[in-house]
Amino acid sequence: MVKHTNIRKWLIFLATMTLLALASTAALAQLATPIVIVNTYRLNVRSGPGAGHAILTTVAGGTELPVTMLSGDRKWYQVTSSVGTGWLHSAYAVPRGDFSRVPRQGLPTNLASGTNIPADAPHVVVNTAYLNIRTGPGVGHTILTTVKGGTALAVTAIDSGGVWYQVETSAGAGWLNRSYTVARGSFSGVPREGIPAGGDLAGGTNFPAGSPHLVVNTAFLNVRTGPGAGHSILTVVKGGTNLLVTEIDSGGVWYKVETSAGPGWVNSNYTVGRGNFSSISRSGAGSSGPREGAHLSGPTPRAVVNTAHLNIRTGPGAGYAVITDVPGGTTLEILGMSSGRNWYKVQGSFGQGWLNNNYVVFRGDFSQVRVVS
Repeated sequence: MVKHTNIRKWLIFLATMTLLALASTAALAQLATPIVIVNTYRLNVRSGPGAGHAILTTVAGGTELPVTMLSGDRKWYQVTSSVGTGWLHSAYAVPRGDFSRVPRQGLPTNLASGTNIPADAPHVVVNTAYLNIRTGPGVGHTILTTVKGGTALAVTAIDSGGVWYQVETSAGAGWLNRSYTVARGSFSGVPREGIPAGGDLAGGTNFPAGSPHLVVNTAFLNVRTGPGAGHSILTVVKGGTNLLVTEIDSGGVWYKVETSAGPGWVNSNYTVGRGNFSSISRSGAGSSGPREGAHLSGPTPRAVVNTAHLNIRTGPGAGYAVITDVPGGTTLEILGMSSGRNWYKVQGSFGQGWLNNNYVVFRGDFSQVRVVS
């Protein structure tokens, strides 16, 4: 009798342990399953990963939903709900389980790797999740391939602006924006695209103090034979070069400048204007009518823009929206000034707006300028 009792106890023990093991396995499986728990009172489930998508349903706080996909920026979860598949914002849900195998929406599949890099060779290490490698130095070029964060890529050339690097990948040579990488090794021997052979860079010319001129504020800047990127490159100048301005194109973007290699045109977006531009003529001004503000004279309060470009804003402060920008030399009638006396309310072909008076030359009778709201 005692023997049978012991056997029965042993069988009960084994059954109990088996049930506990099964329960533990089920619990672990449940913990491993990627889910989210809604942690707000009500949460919208949408048809796509964004607030602009339609609402499919609304779920109550505490609801557990299986996760089937993450958005590319990981801010939205694709979940299975009572009405089917939908998306909810991750800020209002608590993740539980293992998300390592959950696919990400829109991730590239054409991933490349780096190539063998000799010790101390110039190379970059990608420090963003994914980085596009393009067929040329600029976002206008097509994507050759994509590499993952942490990929090391040998650098073989640098564009004239110093922003785009040509690199070697397992998919071939391409270009990347260095802003998303960390540089390693010595770059002194890496050739520069578009830089004259032997580093024969042009310089500026001598000009009187206060003359209208541009200061190059990029590593290298192309000087072209005409006002546009379609014109051939005359020469290249280094960052910090001072260039005397003799003319502005009709669009107000390209400026004709004097260099040691002769006159040429530069894109003013890569420069900072200095001096008084009020006397600089605009290309095509004769055929398109008089320059803006040319009719203003005498005591009429007016501002003459003396920087390459100046923003006109909706209010007296840098935080206000930009209405337009006007090129150097533009003359605008002053309607009033801010209480701090550092912003002018002006009138032009764009209507009315505000400009910072640190970038203009005042003309006329200042006693007529009143503080306006």
